Amino acid sequence: MLDALPPLLTVAAVLLVPATVLLFTIRTPRAGSLSSATAMLAAALTAMAALGVSLLLGHNALWAAIGGAVLGASLLAWLPAARDWDVRGLVTWALTIDVGLLYLAYIGLWTVTVHPGVWTTTLSSILWLLELFVFVIGVGYLWEMVDVLARRRWRGWPVRGEHHPGWGRPFVSLHVPTHNEPPEMVIETLQRMLELDYDAYEILVIDNNTDDPAMWRPVQDFCEQYDGVTFIHLANWPGFKSGALNYALTRMSPRTEVIGIVDADYHVAPDFLSHNAPLFSDESVAFVQTPQDYRDWDVSPYFRRLYHSYGYFFDVSQVSRNERNGAIFGGTMGLIRASALVRSGGWDEWCITEDAELSLRLLKMGYNGMHVDRSYGHGVMPLTFETLKKQRFRWCFGGIQILRMHWRSLLPGRRTEENQMTLAQRWAYLVGGLQWFGDLAGALFTFFLVSGALDLMLGGGLVVRRLSGLLLFATVTLVFFGVARSIAMVRLRSDASWRDALGAVGLWLALGATVARASWLGLVSREGTFLRTPKIKGKPRLRDVLRGNLVETVAAAVCLAMAVLVGVGGGATGMAIAALLGFQGVGYALAPINSWAAIRSDLPADLRRRRERIWAWSAAAPAARRGGLVLAFSSVMLAGMVALAAPVGSPDVPEVGDVHGALEEKPRVAKDEPDPLPSQAPAATVEPAPTPRSVPSPAASTPSGRPTRTADPTTSTEPSPSTRPTQAADPTPATSARPGAGGRPTDKPKGKPSNGGGQN
Repeated sequence: MLDALPPLLTVAAVLLVPATVLLFTIRTPRAGSLSSATAMLAAALTAMAALGVSLLLGHNALWAAIGGAVLGASLLAWLPAARDWDVRGLVTWALTIDVGLLYLAYIGLWTVTVHPGVWTTTLSSILWLLELFVFVIGVGYLWEMVDVLARRRWRGWPVRGEHHPGWGRPFVSLHVPTHNEPPEMVIETLQRMLELDYDAYEILVIDNNTDDPAMWRPVQDFCEQYDGVTFIHLANWPGFKSGALNYALTRMSPRTEVIGIVDADYHVAPDFLSHNAPLFSDESVAFVQTPQDYRDWDVSPYFRRLYHSYGYFFDVSQVSRNERNGAIFGGTMGLIRASALVRSGGWDEWCITEDAELSLRLLKMGYNGMHVDRSYGHGVMPLTFETLKKQRFRWCFGGIQILRMHWRSLLPGRRTEENQMTLAQRWAYLVGGLQWFGDLAGALFTFFLVSGALDLMLGGGLVVRRLSGLLLFATVTLVFFGVARSIAMVRLRSDASWRDALGAVGLWLALGATVARASWLGLVSREGTFLRTPKIKGKPRLRDVLRGNLVETVAAAVCLAMAVLVGVGGGATGMAIAALLGFQGVGYALAPINSWAAIRSDLPADLRRRRERIWAWSAAAPAARRGGLVLAFSSVMLAGMVALAAPVGSPDVPEVGDVHGALEEKPRVAKDEPDPLPSQAPAATVEPAPTPRSVPSPAASTPSGRPTRTADPTTSTEPSPSTRPTQAADPTPATSARPGAGGRPTDKPKGKPSNGGGQN
């Protein structure tokens, strides 16, 4: 049995290459389900092709026939799950799964039958579990890729933004959270929002713990010129961005039915609300998310690469997840039903990716989410590679926090009153969270590769002994084939050039060490932790680049040096190990390379000035508190099973039936003024209550009845948390408001400034 698996694995890998090429190059515009007759014909052709390849490779004729039959039958086994795909998708999916399972089966049998020794068996078992884990998260990526490229029938929500005549126009409260943002940038964002082609909305600007009045007072002065625009400055306020958004719920208009989130750097299209707000006419819809898009990206090769690397999530993952009602609410450029937000308990102030965590709670409650496949706004990308690392660290850390809070509800099981998620939705969120561990697994693989290289040079044959000959060659080939497939996917979905698509995938590799660190700290830290970015004066130099990416630089040097040493005298096995080490080394080396490319990129004058203010270099901040180190380390080494890394001391999330209890306590106003009511705005900068605060109850929206799910049951946002301040509250009044939303009376017409300029 053990000897029969490598030939079959090799044949499956050979057939997978043309199947994948056809998936990326051929288009089948026909709609409808994949017929059983077509699937059976594809299975027969696959079996015949497998037989032919086996005979060409000199395999035994009997075993070649059996292997062909097995590969052909695997296509038919997946037919029930692939009815919405064309035959190319079915073949590519089935053969890829075959390759993974055959490899795992062979290595597993080798580990338990060959008995090379206790130490080798132990290491091989750990490595096999790690490979199993990587296979599971790889299946998630594979499903999304095939789903987008091969789908013949789209059964989910409409994926393109469009006008909906005759639908309702709910009142929308647009919330713009800011923290230490350049005032001219925020004002430009607000000017664009005042031009929205919609007549039932307000704008709330919530400045969160900005210490320098020169940063927020110009924005306040701008807001005071307009009716319908409210400025709120929160000093010494807890909860970071989530805390500020929760306070905004107490200040929005009582008429609010839908809440929109817009980051302070976004230029919003005029039809954003007119196209998307009417989608809430369906009472089951809790949130609508549009893609996060960016401007000024074509100024240099680095920013083109960065732009295309961002597009993958919305172009592939969200489109596929939307078919299973498993889309994620990504925060900015998204809309959410106000009553649903209240029923869910508000924004979670413990999770630093509060937007994605909220969408999971809403789906558990039985609501639907919707991804609209058209961008309606353009923001500013991170202007330095170190800022990008900080952003990616937050995304990963927050994703692990979500897993720690909700992993039990994502396991397979029946739908209950407390958790109405379908199996497809649970799979989407579970695998989406587990995928953050991919780079941590990559770091562990690097350890095994270095160990194997050392052992090979010393003549022990400890770790790599089981990989030899054609199987080893196939393994290396498939690694690089997977990278090529990712490059092709980026190019196909974003219309990027081959060079830019290659650079986009290179950026993912360059962020590997950062994501690995964030996923590890997400397991062992009880509270949020961030990458600190100490400021430096002047333009960074090359030594600053190397210092800011020290971990990646050292790892690249070690991997590349080991690749050269083992490749020179290690024979065929050494060349294979050298190729894998070289791949890892290049990935790490891309971090300082991209950092230097970002520095040398030319930018428009306004962005160049902003970049000069944020030159920053990353160093790991210590976790606020740690717990369960031994348990977490064991869980990673045993395939990173999240179930073993349960939250340690994490706060309780309000249950569906206990919303009002979670919303009772409200923040108090400076100078011991009474709590703000819908008709009474605080006249001063707000500071937090002395005791831990629950989510404030908004003045709007009465909880509605539970919606009916309409998702088809058949089958991974920038959180921007602020830094917790240390200064006392600023007693200067800092609230400009409008009637009906807790503001003071004004006789200024809506949308027109008091100086006569501007227009709504």
